[in-house]
Amino acid sequence: MTVNLKIFLGVFVLSLPLWWTVNVAGNHLENFFLWSELASNPQIFAAQAALEAKVQEVLPIKRQGAALLELGASSALSLFVNEGTQETKSLFEKDTDKKLAIASLTKLMGALVVARHYPLEDEIVISRAAVLEEENFGQLREGDRFTHFDLLHPMLMESSNDASAAFALKIGMANFLTLMNQEAEFLGLENTFFVNHAGLDPDVPEESVNYSTARDLFLLTRALKTFYPSVFEILGLKEYPLYTTNGKFHHTMVNTNELLSTNGWPTKVLGGKTGWTPEAGGALVLVLESPKGKGYLVNVILGSGNRFKDMQNLVNWVFNSYSF
Repeated sequence: MTVNLKIFLGVFVLSLPLWWTVNVAGNHLENFFLWSELASNPQIFAAQAALEAKVQEVLPIKRQGAALLELGASSALSLFVNEGTQETKSLFEKDTDKKLAIASLTKLMGALVVARHYPLEDEIVISRAAVLEEENFGQLREGDRFTHFDLLHPMLMESSNDASAAFALKIGMANFLTLMNQEAEFLGLENTFFVNHAGLDPDVPEESVNYSTARDLFLLTRALKTFYPSVFEILGLKEYPLYTTNGKFHHTMVNTNELLSTNGWPTKVLGGKTGWTPEAGGALVLVLESPKGKGYLVNVILGSGNRFKDMQNLVNWVFNSYSF
């Protein structure tokens, strides 16, 4: 190392504290002038707040170069809901107003009817007629006694037709259906109609079937989450022990929704509901927290040959294609 180089390095090292001091002083001076300007011009604060508000209005925003999404499902929808303002923004749409059979997504409306019209702590007895209902997923037995709230668990988690039938039979099938369709009208579900309590395909192909649209199912899901959060929380349970009203353990329920577990997504799955019949194909509603806690995302798949795969592709695409 040459003498000149040694002198240069020595001077450089010795000068570092001086430069750091000058830099800090410069920053303080710059901040002083900034705050002086803000104090004399408070409208700057207002302009900054207005700008931030405008930014929040347009978020989430689609990223440039976002890939196109092709889904095999007949209809699909992803919507962002700002929980503070209840404003919504559509993130993806495919035939969202197309009327389609919805299978056991029907039970979302059944749950709303129960939440609105049945005292949730009252008791209900499972009748023989309910047990004879097609497809006994809920393992219910004649004579079992539950609270209304507890019976909502097998209806929503296991998609139990017996539980749904028990609720409907308590006030009469026709009355229950009337309430379902009245609630649909009240919520503005213009393309939704129910002919049975559970979403089963008709015995005769020419007969009517429960139908709705992806957009109407979003409105129904939002109503449950907003006005009946304790009921909506059932849709997010992976497992739950069911007890009768006398405290006897009945069985552990396992949710039919396999997407409640982690999928590598950046936010939590809040809940959802599955549905499938030969006529309807696969149907699925899935609700997730939005990034940064600003609200939530409602995703709907109808008429799918692989509902879980289509839903995974939809949610992956949303997170990859939007900035929140």
